[in-house]
Amino acid sequence: MLLLRIISALVGIPLVLLSVHLGGPWYALLLLVVVNLGVYEYNTILKAGGYSVPALVGHFGVTMFIVVLYFQEYIFLLPLVMLLFFFLFVFTLLHIETVNITEAALAFWGIIYIGGLCGYILLLRMQPEGDLYTYMLLFGVWINDTLAYFIGKKWGTRELAPQISPKKSVEGSLAGIAGAVVIFMAGAIFFPGTFNINPGLAVILAMGITVFAQLGDLMESALKRKLGVKDAGSIIPGHGGVLDRFDSLMLAAPFVYYFFMLVNML
Repeated sequence: MLLLRIISALVGIPLVLLSVHLGGPWYALLLLVVVNLGVYEYNTILKAGGYSVPALVGHFGVTMFIVVLYFQEYIFLLPLVMLLFFFLFVFTLLHIETVNITEAALAFWGIIYIGGLCGYILLLRMQPEGDLYTYMLLFGVWINDTLAYFIGKKWGTRELAPQISPKKSVEGSLAGIAGAVVIFMAGAIFFPGTFNINPGLAVILAMGITVFAQLGDLMESALKRKLGVKDAGSIIPGHGGVLDRFDSLMLAAPFVYYFFMLVNML
């Protein structure tokens, strides 16, 4: 399992970094693939739990989120949300005997969860220094995930959230946070031209990324545990599904986006 994780990382990480470097349509295309695979996995999880949701509306919704944000047509965001709500509302009325309101709500929630949060990953890259911001997001999450996994596996004894994810430990969680803080602070001190923020802000950024990354991981774990599913998918050998790999990024991205927006305003 560990070897598969390492091989997948050696293949996947360069591809992600290349897409960040290229930006533009290449990066948007990657996110289009991610959100649609994410919706497929989300619907599969719900089906395993006994829920049936209209798959096409989910794929349409997340795709349109990325398209609208990429072309910066923000005026269409609210109409898009209302259109999706109206469609699910009508769909529920027309299939009242087979579809309940809970399933429609879960379909709507999945679109916001996947399309909305991944939209921030796109918006972050579209900023004037978006490549740098995105690299910070990625490295912060990867540092957290790596240290939390290995430290937790080796020395973890206290369960972080036993009812949600028994394998996650307090020691692993703290190691992920502390490791990112140390690396980000050192980067700000020794490479100020690259980091472009002072050590104090680097500490806040690292803590925010890791805390939100862990919350994102727990959120997806809670969904899977509630519906009795181990992994969201199996497309990434040794790692599970796309949601298993992007859940941390999805919740950390809005924090990084608004963090730099606030920093640049001050």
